[in-house]
Amino acid sequence: MKKSFVLAAIATMILSQSISYALTTPPADTQPNVKTEQTKVCPGKKPQRPNLDDKLNLTEEQRRKAHDIRMKGHEKIKPVFEQIKAKKQEIKEIKMSNLSEEKKQKKIEPLKNDLRKLKTEVRKIHEENMKEFEAILTPEQKAEFEKIKQQGRENFKKHHKRHHHNHMKKDFNESVKK
Repeated sequence: MKKSFVLAAIATMILSQSISYALTTPPADTQPNVKTEQTKVCPGKKPQRPNLDDKLNLTEEQRRKAHDIRMKGHEKIKPVFEQIKAKKQEIKEIKMSNLSEEKKQKKIEPLKNDLRKLKTEVRKIHEENMKEFEAILTPEQKAEFEKIKQQGRENFKKHHKRHHHNHMKKDFNESVKK
């Protein structure tokens, strides 16, 4: 139960972050010499995938609004990520300390609870940004966006198979039996 919740939370966070990352590209009119065709080519680099704005064929007005939404979301989420980083550092320092395992766990547990709350806050901010972004889309763009999100979920499932952990458990259990 706990593992499935953690996996679901991780999947949600990765999907949110990948969509957020796709949304963080500034509008084409603010980038000099950037082609708005399907594939962008930079000299000396491999071609980049088209960004979300291009895939959804956003108008210039939509691109500006999407950019504003991304920047506002970035400003909201940045301090939360800094808090997460600080909590993780605290946990790392406690684990490296000379305290007994019991004392380490007593100090770490509240920090883990804080991390869970912060990660929930991150998800909430991502969801708010997503709703705000979807509100500027036309019905056709929303349908295309849903397809893109579904492809992202399928790719995640394909590349992050759950049986890997079960395989490790199986090997461990077999070694214990021997």
